[in-house]
Amino acid sequence: MKRNFLRGLFAAVLALPALAQGQAQGQAQGQAFPDRPIRLVIPYAPGGGTDSTMRVLTAPMAEILGQPFVIENRAGGAGTIGAAVVAQARPDGYTLLADPSAHALNHMLVRNLAFNYERDFAPIARMSVMPLIMIVPATERTPDLAAYVTQLRAQGGRVSWASSGIGTASHLSGFLFVQRAGIESTHIPYRGGSQGAQAVLAGDTHFNFATAPSAVGLVQGRQLRALAVSSAARMSVLPEVPTVAEAALPGFELVEWIGLWAPAGTPAEILERIEAAAARAVAMPEIRARLAVLGMEGAFLPRPDFTRFVIEQRALLTRIANDAGLRPE
Repeated sequence: MKRNFLRGLFAAVLALPALAQGQAQGQAQGQAFPDRPIRLVIPYAPGGGTDSTMRVLTAPMAEILGQPFVIENRAGGAGTIGAAVVAQARPDGYTLLADPSAHALNHMLVRNLAFNYERDFAPIARMSVMPLIMIVPATERTPDLAAYVTQLRAQGGRVSWASSGIGTASHLSGFLFVQRAGIESTHIPYRGGSQGAQAVLAGDTHFNFATAPSAVGLVQGRQLRALAVSSAARMSVLPEVPTVAEAALPGFELVEWIGLWAPAGTPAEILERIEAAAARAVAMPEIRARLAVLGMEGAFLPRPDFTRFVIEQRALLTRIANDAGLRPE
């Protein structure tokens, strides 16, 4: 009896290091996460749509997680410089990436990437969407989008439309619209959203699919007219404006969106904690109201749905870009 007791005690002592190691591994995999600030890399300049949106969302997320988010803007390379920072970071949950829909398209627009968008990131959640607003001059008198499409078709190639730049959501939305509507046209890219909106305001182009920050104020001030929005549902900030799908082209949908990623290999427990904090933040009425002011719609998707969404978006955007003749720079 005594010998068996001593044998069991000896085995228990031997097992203590393994037990301690297992507990340490459990903590490293998310039980104690987070115990220090989280770095959020935004691959664009301060003040842009992604930056403004994530500053709104990370405030409540920081309270939920008990640690602050440190925003790091790493602009350049069409968003690929900042993305590379996160792709090469330790997969411990303390370095995250907030990226818009360019995340699903840059693989075919930027040459010689040092990382792989599909392989090197772990999706966490979709945070928001930004519908594009189809703007026309305030003097345009066609009653609705369907009539406007008929009018543009009749102009036989004398139609021009603006975008905020090659490969942007503004460009791809405009291209998809003229492709689906069967309109002969010329695309005129500008160097940003405000310049594209100003081109329509000046009468230099017929229309533009503009971001909300570039267009909402001009529409509400009756300097421009909004014929439709590019999303599946109407915008809360412009509820009277129909969608392209309901007004003229059933099934039409293309929006700018923002997602949250971690480096590939980040433990599932950590991803789940960040995802849960994101879900709670996006659901807050006061946060949704602040996003609406920015022209964003809170549109949370959990990890499984967001993963499928990104795959679908990559296929859709790649097809549109190929049809538009876009090539890597």
